[in-house]
Amino acid sequence: MVARTDTGLQRSNNEDAVAIHPDARPWPVAVLADGMGGYSAGEIASAMAVKLVPAALQDAPAAPAHLETALRDALQLANAAIFSAASSTPGCRGMATTVVAAAVLPEEVVFAHLGDSRAYGWRQGALTRITHDHSLVQREIDAGHIREQDARSSGLSHLVTRALGVGHEVEPDISRWPLQAGDRIMLCSDGVTDMLSDEEIGKLFAEQAPLPILLTALVQAANAAGGKDNIGVILMESTAVEAGPDSLTAP
Repeated sequence: MVARTDTGLQRSNNEDAVAIHPDARPWPVAVLADGMGGYSAGEIASAMAVKLVPAALQDAPAAPAHLETALRDALQLANAAIFSAASSTPGCRGMATTVVAAAVLPEEVVFAHLGDSRAYGWRQGALTRITHDHSLVQREIDAGHIREQDARSSGLSHLVTRALGVGHEVEPDISRWPLQAGDRIMLCSDGVTDMLSDEEIGKLFAEQAPLPILLTALVQAANAAGGKDNIGVILMESTAVEAGPDSLTAP
C-alpha cells in the first residue's frame, strides 16, 4: 500500500486525508476521506475519519462473515464523533467529510463508502469503477438527465448526498472486489476524478509502473489538468492472493 495527499494548485489548505495500515489485524485497512468543500473545518472531519475508522476495525471480530457489519459500525462510530464535534464546537460547525474504506481479506477487498470519493480496480489492462458516487450529479446521470462525459462541467460535481457528520445516522454502501494476483486497487478523492477521466486514469495504470511511481504520476497528472481541488490517492497491489491478508503490498 502507498498513499499521498496534495493540496493542489488552487486551494490554500488540504482537506484530504489518507491512512494505510497494511499490517493491521484482523485485516489490512486503508481509508481515504475528503473534507467537504465549502464546509468549515473539513480538514478536521477528514482527519477524524481516517483515524477513527481503522481504530474501530481493530476491535472487530476476525471472522470474514462479520466484516460488512464491522465496516458499517466503524463508519457509524466515526459519523457520531464528527457529528458531535460539529454540533458542539463553534469552530467545527457544519464540518463533514466523504469517506471510502477498504478492508483486505485473503481473497477479496471489501469497501464501505459515503460521498464521491471512489474505489477503482485495475485488472489485465482494464480499469473498473467499483463504487457508485453519492452525489447530485450521479443522481442526474442515473436518471438520464445528463451524460457521464458532461458530468465534470455540470456545476453539480461537489454536491454529495451522503457523508460523515451531516446527521445522526449514515447508510454506507458496501462493495466487494474478488482478488486475483496482479490486481491493483485505487482509492481517490474527487481531486483526481474531477481532473482526470477514467480513460486518462487507465492510461496511467497501463504503464505498469511500480506503485510509488504510479502514485506520483496520478498526483502530477491531476495538477497538470488544473489541480482545482485537493488530491488524495491510495494504491494497493495484490502480489499473491493465496499468501493471505498481507498479500496487498507495494512492489
